[in-house]
Amino acid sequence: MKINKSNFMLILLIGSFILGASMNRYLTFLSTLATINAISVLGIVLISGFTGQLNLGQSAFVGIGAYTVAIMSVKYGFSFWLAFPVSMFVCAFFGILMGIPALKLKGGPYLALVTQTFGEIIFLLIINLEQFTGGPFGILGIPYPSIGGFTFSNLKAYFLLCIIFLIICYWLCWRVVNSSLGLVFTGIRESEDAEQSLGINTMYYKIMSFAIAAVIGGIAGNLYAPFIGYISADQFRWYPSLLLVSMAIVGGMHSLGGGILGAITLTFLPEMLRLTDQYRLILYGLLVIAMLALLPGGLVSLYGKSWSEIKLMLHMRIRSLTNRKNTTTSR
Repeated sequence: MKINKSNFMLILLIGSFILGASMNRYLTFLSTLATINAISVLGIVLISGFTGQLNLGQSAFVGIGAYTVAIMSVKYGFSFWLAFPVSMFVCAFFGILMGIPALKLKGGPYLALVTQTFGEIIFLLIINLEQFTGGPFGILGIPYPSIGGFTFSNLKAYFLLCIIFLIICYWLCWRVVNSSLGLVFTGIRESEDAEQSLGINTMYYKIMSFAIAAVIGGIAGNLYAPFIGYISADQFRWYPSLLLVSMAIVGGMHSLGGGILGAITLTFLPEMLRLTDQYRLILYGLLVIAMLALLPGGLVSLYGKSWSEIKLMLHMRIRSLTNRKNTTTSR
């Protein structure tokens, strides 16, 4: 991976993130959760930001990854590292399965409905396959991964393991985005008809993007299950998917680094607002709405700009929103 200015700033962000997380156990816990979220959000950025396929079912793949590891380790005694590749295969299979009915849909609300419905189907499967998944009771006592005689049961050690996986996933996504495959994905987002006119089989590449995003979500699930130690179907329904999409949008839907920034921001923001007690969720919603309204390109759009440029950008955005409101009112 070429260390350009953008990647250098991402490395600096992750380094500062690790340093801050090491201060106390509570920050380490939140940072580990933010890292797992960031891995999952990378899949959303790849499929929604670069390929233009709105995916509201990413948490379903996180759940598939989590349950595969949990079932294999708790019920059948396999190690984390043996369950890991099996989980990737299962997630890729379900990603392809979800991509097939979306082939004729060129983004938009219909695709969003298909992906959300798929997430609900996975939820129902988890609930009804009680013999394997524990049904509504979930699975408890998921063991930590270990290498040799070392077990990642220490919170800081597990956090560093998650950081390693985040770096690997970022590198893989970066390679995809900056390859010929990434150009095809971007072309589908800009104009699928134009891609087809060049003889490109867009259906094949759309299914591939679903499969890659599913595998990345599965990696996040693999890490989430041992970290929490208990999983249930409710943890992977539509609300977590909406939260992951919000992270991608707030950070910057068209930027891998922006997705990571959004995951860190929206994982820590609710905790920072706990001082406001019962107004926490209201303030959280207002802040997210404000960011979406004023920074449609996400937080990453502020990168490289001076304070005066940021003020000008926000001023222009507010004026644009005001003019749009006045136009609507006059109609």
